[in-house]
Amino acid sequence: MLSFAALSFAYDLQYHPFLLQVKDKYGVTLAKTLDKVYGEKIQVRNKRCYYFESDVEYEIDRCQIDYTQQNVYSQADRLNGIEIKGTVWIEGNSFRTRKVGMEWDEWKSTELFPSLHWFQRTGFEFRKQNGEFKFIPTSGVKRIHGSYNYISKSRTQAIQNGEASGIVIRESGTGKIVIQESR
Repeated sequence: MLSFAALSFAYDLQYHPFLLQVKDKYGVTLAKTLDKVYGEKIQVRNKRCYYFESDVEYEIDRCQIDYTQQNVYSQADRLNGIEIKGTVWIEGNSFRTRKVGMEWDEWKSTELFPSLHWFQRTGFEFRKQNGEFKFIPTSGVKRIHGSYNYISKSRTQAIQNGEASGIVIRESGTGKIVIQESR
């Protein structure tokens, strides 16, 4: 797995400058924290993001993490120690999909999709509360998981079809697929 933080310096993943500046009480930036939040779910290679949703792989070209910040805070927010709140998500200029083991579909422009599409698919509501970052995943993020690259394509297909013997598959709380083979 490639690290977002390392790749951001190589310009494979762009962060909005705000995400590189805001720090928690330990001095860790929001961008570095997002590296951990997305790390098990989305891989970055050659300025493209890859993730799986069920058995469909997404490839996003020129991926970047964007955000929107809520500028209105209630008295309750202030009393609860909320300093910053908003939404972060991953998007790019184009994307394509493919089923596991199949060919890629044609590229589609993300100009046809408003940011709301990517909020739901790759977004987290975030807040800085009492000096710490907290994240609430959208329903789309709960459905995505990391790569099948560590399994052969034929083995992946057998797992997807429920034909692989001695295998138990479950999705962990982080959304990562856990594969256990009986010995």
